Amino acid sequence: MQLLISGQVNRFRSRIGTRARLRAGARTLLLMCLSGMAVAATDDQAIFSQKLQDAVPAGVRLVIAEQSDQFSIPWKISGLGANAPYNITFANFNGGPAVLEALVAGAVDVGFIGEAPLPIALAAGVKDLKVIAAIANPGSPGNIFLVAQPGSGIHKAADLAGKTIAYPPGTGRHMILSGILHSAGLDIRKDIRNVALAGSEVAPTFASRSVDAAIVLGQQLFRLGSPPIIEDGTGHNWGLNVLVTRQSVLDDPDKVRALADLTRRAVQVLNWQQRNAAQWINASYVKQQGLTYEQGKYLYDKSGLGTYYPIENRLRQVYQQIADGLYETGALQKKVTVEPFLDARFNDIVAAQNRLDAIVPKRLANDRHAVISSQDAPTSAGLPKAAAPAIGATADTAPIALARPVQAQP
Repeated sequence: MQLLISGQVNRFRSRIGTRARLRAGARTLLLMCLSGMAVAATDDQAIFSQKLQDAVPAGVRLVIAEQSDQFSIPWKISGLGANAPYNITFANFNGGPAVLEALVAGAVDVGFIGEAPLPIALAAGVKDLKVIAAIANPGSPGNIFLVAQPGSGIHKAADLAGKTIAYPPGTGRHMILSGILHSAGLDIRKDIRNVALAGSEVAPTFASRSVDAAIVLGQQLFRLGSPPIIEDGTGHNWGLNVLVTRQSVLDDPDKVRALADLTRRAVQVLNWQQRNAAQWINASYVKQQGLTYEQGKYLYDKSGLGTYYPIENRLRQVYQQIADGLYETGALQKKVTVEPFLDARFNDIVAAQNRLDAIVPKRLANDRHAVISSQDAPTSAGLPKAAAPAIGATADTAPIALARPVQAQP
């Protein structure tokens, strides 16, 4: 099975040298200082944030990898990124594998990815990675949909045997597709005809009718008109997103202090998004992605945002379950252990900021049903009739076809 990340490993393995590490005593002292800041400041937001900010020496620079501006937009519109004590640059990438390639190659310092790219990268031999914070959205479909061509006779996942399916390898969509197929008794490695593409090429390829089915993002779904939805990602992912860096970055005490401040702000920004859903929908789905507010709210309601969780035993178990599931469903060629790549040094900061924002993370459980209902689709009177698929669309920025998602009928 083709994996984009596996093809990239040989190119950047040569760039990964042996990194000098901090002496054990110095590193322990640094972690104690950071932990003390969080614990001592839990009763006062101003004191808490100021201590973390003041700990960062002048001149530190962070390059942050993101996807579809999903972090930089709320960072800016919330005002919570103002006066950050480091020079910050946002770098936008198309998919988690590209974020990891840039990270390991040294082009960025830290990045946001979904739950699947890390285990897939580990299975491909990448080692210089550490997760320092995690967002979980248990039971979320992640706004990801498996769609079939209208009139194709494909009504359920079992009908995909021998069919061509477009997906971006090494990503959350890869994981969800393999899970859906596995649940239908199919193996992604041998029971379908794989069409592995870059993330931005999946929807245009489907629109050109070059494949029988595709796994697409929410905004791509609306651009395609109203293709029948076979399933969404519910029950096939955890809605886990992680903030990941390199070990060599964590060996730099100045960068660690900057990452401590960044982590606190990231938690606060996400909590702001929860309280300001309408503003977030307008800024992201409407202005940035070009959807209507009704479409954006539909996608937001289907998935939500999740919450930052400390990297503790239950979250470690969940991430290992994700990795094991990837292997079981055929998305991984070998088993991996994720625990050595999870770094809990900022747990106190995450917990403290959640307390200050009165956020109580819900129980980490994934018990939602696995199939979307057509009754859940937006039904606002202002929505026009569904448009036909946009044949020949060439990019995710193609004109939006106002559409209402429909469930494929058996």
